[in-house]
Amino acid sequence: MQNTPFSEFTSVPTKLTGGFINHVWRLTSASSPKTVILKYASSEMAGCPGEAFSVERMEFEAKGLALLGSLPEALLTTDDELRKVNKLGHALVRVQDVHVPRLLYYDRNVPFMVLEDIGNLKTYEDWCTANDSSKADSKDIEFVCGAVGKWIAHLHGFGHDNFDALLPHFVNKPARKLLDDMFYGLFCTRIVENTQLPDKQELADIAKAFVSEKNALVMARNHANRQSNPCTLLFGDLWSGAVLFDKQKRIVNLLDLEFADTGLVYSDVAHFVAHLIPVHFMSNPTYDPNTDPWPSHVVTFLREYAHTLKKEHPNAFAALVANGSALRLMTVFFGIEVARDVLTGNWCRCGTGDKAKEALMPIECACADMLLQFSRAYVKNTHASIFNVLFSD
Repeated sequence: MQNTPFSEFTSVPTKLTGGFINHVWRLTSASSPKTVILKYASSEMAGCPGEAFSVERMEFEAKGLALLGSLPEALLTTDDELRKVNKLGHALVRVQDVHVPRLLYYDRNVPFMVLEDIGNLKTYEDWCTANDSSKADSKDIEFVCGAVGKWIAHLHGFGHDNFDALLPHFVNKPARKLLDDMFYGLFCTRIVENTQLPDKQELADIAKAFVSEKNALVMARNHANRQSNPCTLLFGDLWSGAVLFDKQKRIVNLLDLEFADTGLVYSDVAHFVAHLIPVHFMSNPTYDPNTDPWPSHVVTFLREYAHTLKKEHPNAFAALVANGSALRLMTVFFGIEVARDVLTGNWCRCGTGDKAKEALMPIECACADMLLQFSRAYVKNTHASIFNVLFSD
């Protein structure tokens, strides 16, 4: 921090949990109670040592932050690309209830950044699954999901309308490689090697075909008519750990833009739903997604997204959602994402999933059986998809 505007933040740093991708600390000023957040990107994932992830990811986070918020004068005058991206973002509709922490300083050579500190807030997942008085109530959950649905709709509408200008800045090859290799590849490996499912090879083949199809659609975007282009700007990693609600201020905070990219809307919409439903599963011991109604807050997210996109950005809705393939891609991806998480030991109510996190497979518990039954139907597109909600009004 020496030779930066934050050199006085010399008190003992506090390492923050939840930094799976980067190393994150809270720093306190030596002369006041003021705090900031420091993020540092190493060549490996912080939560998965040995797993390479290009430090270029921080470049995309910086550009995403520059697009979505204001920049300090020092960055506006010294970083030409951030200045250009920030100017593009002036046309983006702001949602009053949603906030993205401000970028305060960025050094791409180290690389590290300093961010506004939004305080000690729980992630959406921790908030919903808390066992004390801080646990979320249903009205607040509805509020958060509705606000995120509206915000992401405006982002996608803006991204579609300004795609040609945004594309030179948001082709996130490091994130795409990590997702294809580590996430989709991990699903295929674990479903085949670590389960006794009779259709495991079929599921792996569907996942491989999905990756090929989505890559072809993304690569063909430059050849499509702009009005029918199925790609837009993506948040990139919209999940339960990226959403933090400040109940006192009634503000939904969205964090972490390392995966900001251009691509298909399933990456944001279906990815978020693939965390909303398992979080609901974890916080409601009797909930069975195979038989119980959809959680109302998930429906709220999808309806607010579709309503806002259709009303405020009708051309984007037609190209991004009502294009003939988006419903199927969301459905299949949702199934892959939920199953992948289950196969890596997540979303287990009984604790057996911890064995999977230690690579002791297979998982044998009612939680895994329930969620794999549910997710397999989505992968194979044989379930009445929740994403039909997008077309219900």
